[in-house]
Amino acid sequence: MRSQSDGAKHNSVYGHIAPCARMTKTAAMLIAVLLAIPVFVILSVVDWVFL
Repeated sequence: MRSQSDGAKHNSVYGHIAPCARMTKTAAMLIAVLLAIPVFVILSVVDWVFL
C-alpha cells in the first residue's frame, strides 16, 4: 500500500489508487435546479395565498 504523505485522499480499488470523486459543474447545476424549482413553487403559492 502507498503512503499518503502528500495529504491527498485516495481510494484503493482492486489494488489501484484513484483520487476521490469530485462534483462536476453539471452535477452542481442539476442540484441547484432541483432545489430552485420546488422553492419557487412554494414561494409562489405562499404569495398567492397570503398576499
